[in-house]
Order: sequence, then C-alpha cells, then structure tokens
Amino acid sequence: MSILPIVVLYNVDFRDTNVYRTFLSQSTEERILLYENSPEPQNQCYESEKVLYYHDPRNGGVSAAYNYGAAVARRLGDIDGILLLDEDTRFEADYLSILRTAYVSHQDISLFIPQVVYAANQPFSPIHRGVRRHRGAFLDEGIYSLKDYLPVNSGACIRLSAFEKAGGYNTDIRLDFADFDFFSRLAIVNDSFFCVNSTARQSFSNEETRIDKLFGRFKFYIEGARTARRNNLIQTMVTIEVIRHTMALTVRTRSFKFINYLIRNF
Repeated sequence: MSILPIVVLYNVDFRDTNVYRTFLSQSTEERILLYENSPEPQNQCYESEKVLYYHDPRNGGVSAAYNYGAAVARRLGDIDGILLLDEDTRFEADYLSILRTAYVSHQDISLFIPQVVYAANQPFSPIHRGVRRHRGAFLDEGIYSLKDYLPVNSGACIRLSAFEKAGGYNTDIRLDFADFDFFSRLAIVNDSFFCVNSTARQSFSNEETRIDKLFGRFKFYIEGARTARRNNLIQTMVTIEVIRHTMALTVRTRSFKFINYLIRNF
C-alpha cells in the first residue's frame, strides 16, 4: 500500500508551510508531489527523486492539481491512494501512520479523513449536509456516510480507483466548493468514509480589512459557487453557504457591495 501526498502551493516556500513544518518534514513517505500555481516556479529547487514537482503558471487551482496528481500516481504504477494537502493545515506528526493503519484495515472504504478544527478548537470539517446553525461536526473515530457529512480537501486520503470512478475533480471549479462537488459525486461510488483518530488544524488569513481585497476574493468565491451550483447533489447546500458567507462579509465590512454583487452574479 502506497499513498502519494499532493501539496498545492501558491506564492509560498514549501518549507515555510504549516503542512511541511508539522507533518511532511517528519514523514518517511517515499514520494510527494508539489503542484505550484504561482506565476513563477519558486519551489522547483526542491525537486528530487523523492519530491516530484509541477509548475502550473495558469493557476488551475486545486482541482487541476488533484487531477494531475492522480494521473501521476497512476503512471507510477505502485500507488493506490492520494493524500490531499493544503499548505495552511497543521497535522499531527503521526497522521500518516494512523492513516495507513485505517487504510489497510478498511479495504471496503474509499475515503479517510482527519477531524479538522480552526480558531479555538471549533469544528471545521466534516460539515453537516443538512441545514444546521453550526456547520462543523465533531466525530469520533469510525465509519460515517457522505450522505450525512462532507469533508474539506485537506487531509483527505482517497483510493485511486474510487477517485477515477467518481470522475476526479471538476476543473471548472478552481478552489471554493471543489471539495463539496467532488465528495458528493464520490458518494455515488462509495458513500462511506472513515474518520481517523487524528486532529488537523486549519489556519486562515482572516485578518484582512481592506474591502477591495475582500471583494476581489469574494468574486473568485462566487465564480466557484456559480459552477458548483450546477451539481444538483449540492445545489441547496451551496446556496445556503453563499448566503451565510455574504451576510458575514456584509456585517464585517458594513458594506452592501457584496450583497449587490451576489444579486447580480449568482
């Protein structure tokens, strides 16, 4: 059993990332893939027999990165799973060994995830699929259904065969909602997932106060949401998430710019 970790990078040095410092620097995994979306190839210097590298100056986002990584894993021939990693996530040092134990013990399951938290240990992933005041869920170690919960990308380990049967990631969704779109389709292939006994911590650069910066990011967010909403499996969920996010930005900035853009473009 061999797993290929895929790290998506944008304008950051790989060795300065949370995922490297807390996890990959201590991992004995034979190979990893760095997929860089930066305009310039900042991390090509780390390419080696162990570190595979690809530069995408067009910035195809996480979807292009994960599809590329799955194709690389298939070409290598001895890989049967891919591990999706976000540069901003902190993992426990033994996450890979815990993951491998679960992966081998549950051959009938295609997806394995950690519990992901943020801020003051607030649950971030997986999230409830139904309409809830609190989206994030705390799960004990065990088997759950993708019909009840959807995880985020970071930390998710997927069997390569199931990834391919689900059709991979939708490259029209570069970032936001790419995970919900993919995992909703994976549920058709195999709706069970295993939450392992390991906690990851997601960091966010949420201190931005400039409306122009927030608005630029919001337009990118709506781009992903608009495409993801075409997936009938998550249409209602996407709409609710967009309304929540738009209202939060409106309150935070005291500007109706976000609501006006939402009405015109979503």
